[in-house]
Amino acid sequence: MIVNILHYIRSFAKALLAGALVFILSNCKNDMNYVNSLIVSPDSAQISGYDFELTRSLKGFITVKMTGPEMKQISAENGAYEFPKGIEIFMYDSLGNVTSHMSADYSIYYDKDGIWEAKNNVEVSNEKGDQLNTEYLIWSREKETIETDQFVKISSADGIIYGDGMVADQHFDNWEVKNGRGVFDIENE
Repeated sequence: MIVNILHYIRSFAKALLAGALVFILSNCKNDMNYVNSLIVSPDSAQISGYDFELTRSLKGFITVKMTGPEMKQISAENGAYEFPKGIEIFMYDSLGNVTSHMSADYSIYYDKDGIWEAKNNVEVSNEKGDQLNTEYLIWSREKETIETDQFVKISSADGIIYGDGMVADQHFDNWEVKNGRGVFDIENE
C-alpha cells in the first residue's frame, strides 16, 4: 500500500513538473527588442562604492591606501573613475610608515592613461613635514611624478614658498617650484 502511494506521489510530481515546464516554455517569447534591452553595453557599465577603502599591497605589505565617501566608474572603455566627494591617499614604506599623503575635494582617475587629476583644496604632505597646497594636481603613473601649472604654496621647515606651478616625484620628496617666491631661512656658512 505504501509503495503504491509513493509511486502515485512520484508520478504526480513528475506530471506536475512536466506541466509546469510546458507552461513556462509555451510562454517564452523571442522578442528581439526585449532581449536587446536586457543586454548591457560595455560603455554603460557602472561601478559605484560608498565609504570605500582600497588598499594595494606588495609582498604582503600595504603600499597604498585610498579612502573616500564615494567612487563611480564613469567610463568602462577608458577605465575612468570619479571621486566626486573627495579622496585621501596614503603611501607607505616597507615598515608601514606613511611616507606621503594626498587629499582633495574632487578627483578623477583615467586607468588607460595612468593619470590622476585632483582638484579643489588639494593637499600633499611628505614624511619630512613639507606640505603642498594647490587647487589642481596631476599624478602620472608612467612618469611617477606629480605636477601642476597653477598657483602653489609649499610650507617646509625652511619657510613658505609660493609659485606658479611645480613638479615633484610621486612621493613629494624632491620638488621644484616654478617662478618661486616667498619667505624662507637660509643658513650662512
